[in-house]
Amino acid sequence: MNLQAVSNISFSLEQGDIFRILWAQRCRKNHHLRILLDIIKADSGRIEWNLNGKRGELPPAEHIGYLPEERGLYTDIPIIRSLVYLATIRGMNPAEAKTAAMDWLERLDLAGRAKEKLQALSKGNQQKIQFVASILHKPSFAILDEPFSGLDPLNQEKFIEYIREINQQGTTILLSAHQMSLVEKIAGKIFLINQGREVYNGSLSGIYDAFGKNHIIDLQFRSSVNESAFLNLPGVEQVNNPDECTVELTFSAGNRPEQGLVGAFCHRRHQQHKQS
Repeated sequence: MNLQAVSNISFSLEQGDIFRILWAQRCRKNHHLRILLDIIKADSGRIEWNLNGKRGELPPAEHIGYLPEERGLYTDIPIIRSLVYLATIRGMNPAEAKTAAMDWLERLDLAGRAKEKLQALSKGNQQKIQFVASILHKPSFAILDEPFSGLDPLNQEKFIEYIREINQQGTTILLSAHQMSLVEKIAGKIFLINQGREVYNGSLSGIYDAFGKNHIIDLQFRSSVNESAFLNLPGVEQVNNPDECTVELTFSAGNRPEQGLVGAFCHRRHQQHKQS
């Protein structure tokens, strides 16, 4: 299958940003993140990094943190050993890495399980360990892909504070998460992508200014969609299906569209995830 993951996309992050990107199609998100991390090569264009005053291609591993949506840690070795190993290959001293890892495990109420294997933990606790592994070395830039996955509401709120904390300590963050009510508490900027193309790039409140008080938004998807699934989105007054792959959303006057627009992206992404 030929898939154009991105098409003429251009965006930039400033040091200290918490910047959210939301893709309508999950497969395109995976391609885009892998291009950013130089795991796969783009057909054209370039990614320019400028971290700590050094401009060029992908910086060394010690400057980058990556929390993938899928589990990516060793499941059959002790948790503390895994965390220390990953931190040391990113430039940390082993003793420093062990101390920092135990500090995080204490905060997460997992210090007593440091010598257990990851596979013995629940999904939520595995997510906590994966988060620690991605930021333990205090990177300058971190990509957090679905950091709230598998967490209960109490731990989701704690993770908001953790993300704020590492950001205040100097880590610029690119965030991919579908929980709008959580993300809007920490992300100052948002970038929406549909079919590999930019839909919106700016502040959450700026969506309202960009589209006006009375507006109709057309969303095109790669496969067929059911218009009834979008009727309960915030601010949506009417939904039409001009064709099987297009949804036309009419927002009622006086309603800010950001919740409904982002909700449409999130709904479609989860619908695709269930089908896969």
